[in-house]
Amino acid sequence: MFASLGRALMFFFDPALFGIVLKALLLTLVLFVALLMGAEYALHLLPTLGSPVVNHALELLAPIILIMGLFAAGAPVAAVFASLYLDKVADAIEARSYASDPKASGMSIAAGLGAGARLMGVVLVADLLLLPAGVFLPGAGQILTIMVNGFLLGREYFELAALRHISRNAAEALRKRNAARIFGGGLIISVLTAVPFADLFAPLFGAALMVHLYQRVAREANT
Repeated sequence: MFASLGRALMFFFDPALFGIVLKALLLTLVLFVALLMGAEYALHLLPTLGSPVVNHALELLAPIILIMGLFAAGAPVAAVFASLYLDKVADAIEARSYASDPKASGMSIAAGLGAGARLMGVVLVADLLLLPAGVFLPGAGQILTIMVNGFLLGREYFELAALRHISRNAAEALRKRNAARIFGGGLIISVLTAVPFADLFAPLFGAALMVHLYQRVAREANT
């Protein structure tokens, strides 16, 4: 897993892949701005809440609330972004690092978005269920949330990478045989999603990590 981790980190410093990194970060920025504009517009449509001052205060606070919300919902956001990034990141990495392998068929946009939406839902429900633990067990609750998100993110990121090459049944079987390594990778992604600003890079890093990890365990399975 550490070899895959090192190769995933090099993804950010490879000049040949800089365009992919830049486009992904710009997409993150565009999505954030779109969310901010949508929130501001929704607040603008609200009826007067007792006094116009209340509405104006909400509009001014909306960017701060949204930023805090995105940081708090780092794992669900990473789940959605995984579906947007992974195929392009995987294409770039595999073309550069695994050029001799057969080209992957990839996933359709609909399939990728569906997988991302499904994961976002699961992670969001898990985080909501664990919210009382975070409130009543400070520290321990947050650690438990990171571990649960690590399992969910690791599983889905790995399967998204694997499904570019093999069937769902084969991907699930490969994941189960390498559960510890995949959980370790997911745990790193989960920690990054909980750190402000690092969570912007977490989906890219997670995609790169799981592409390399899939390639490694697939080769081990064939030897």
